[in-house]
Amino acid sequence: MNSCLGRRPRIMSSTLSLPQNTITDILSRLPVKSLTRFKSVSKNWAHLTSTPAFVAANLRRSSPDPSLLIRRYHTQSGWDYGIWLITKPTQNYRCQLLDIPLLESLPRFPKIVGSVDGLVCLDVSPCYASDFVLWNPGTRQFKRLPFPSITSTRSNPIWLVFLGFGFDSFNNDYKLVRIVSFRGNDASPFLRVEVYSWREGVWKEIEESFNFAVLCGGQNGVVVDGSLNWAAIGLQRLADRKVVISFDMGREVFKTIALPSVTRYGNVKVMSHMGLLAIAVYPLVFAANGNNMNRFEFWVLSDYEDGMKHWTNMVVIENFSKSLVPMGIWRDREVVIKHMGDRDRENHPSLLLFDPIDEGTRRLPVDCVDFCLQGYSYVESLVSVNERS
Repeated sequence: MNSCLGRRPRIMSSTLSLPQNTITDILSRLPVKSLTRFKSVSKNWAHLTSTPAFVAANLRRSSPDPSLLIRRYHTQSGWDYGIWLITKPTQNYRCQLLDIPLLESLPRFPKIVGSVDGLVCLDVSPCYASDFVLWNPGTRQFKRLPFPSITSTRSNPIWLVFLGFGFDSFNNDYKLVRIVSFRGNDASPFLRVEVYSWREGVWKEIEESFNFAVLCGGQNGVVVDGSLNWAAIGLQRLADRKVVISFDMGREVFKTIALPSVTRYGNVKVMSHMGLLAIAVYPLVFAANGNNMNRFEFWVLSDYEDGMKHWTNMVVIENFSKSLVPMGIWRDREVVIKHMGDRDRENHPSLLLFDPIDEGTRRLPVDCVDFCLQGYSYVESLVSVNERS
């Protein structure tokens, strides 16, 4: 007899059971938005997806396919601004305007200090880089960090502040580095350095510093293999040279890396490329004494057979336009370049991706003319903004 004559269909009384390893593997492949919703479905799943092992597994699956995080600020009006997430920039292309935490209560539009493992560090202070928010756009978590301990006083005012945000794999910790420069009595500024630890949740001042160099303004530290790196101008015995100041986040020590001589005649943008320290050298907009290069060069610091590291020139592009400015690196390979020129968008796209390996160039349909931009790679993750217990 069938169900039309009144017999009910059989229902399985036992539930299908899967091994825990299989469930973990399946869940770790899901997007962060889905996993966040699943936390309310099951207490076991909520616990599982919060464990360090699961968070790390999910992050490993997300890392090969990063999005592009763009901070855009209209330089003329000061009002047209936002942080945009561009997923699959070279394929289907989807652009999403993100909801920035605490935006309505902030004194100014925040700056991005860095983007690492799904955590975005924002500078939300009106001056002196003294107020920060740690933000996970994927989970929508955010945390306002404690105020730094190094402050400006009337007798000892702060001159400049330099920042960097990265992951310390040695201590399994995310760190925000704040280098505070005070005007000294001579040509060399007096420096104090403090580090915020995500794991410990506090700032601490360190004794380590560096000499014979002044950091270049306008660039945050770039993460390369456990270090933060800034472009700098040499002083005294390093006068008339440009260098990189590198901070080892694990040992919390600085070192100075000399740059190729060509950097004397152009702008320098520090980058990471395929896990190696790299620099883009490009024309100055205004050059003193007419000493200016008219080309783009891309260099990487590579290991050689002699056991030493040497700078290798990967790319030289002659007659490089002054209106093209390197902004950063996407997926640790392609250089993001902004066009600073006129509004002829057909002939001069405002945002480009340039691959130094095959020298291929791709356009991005993003209107960035008349905008101040920051660009970072971004991956979704479950990494919490709160320190681990």
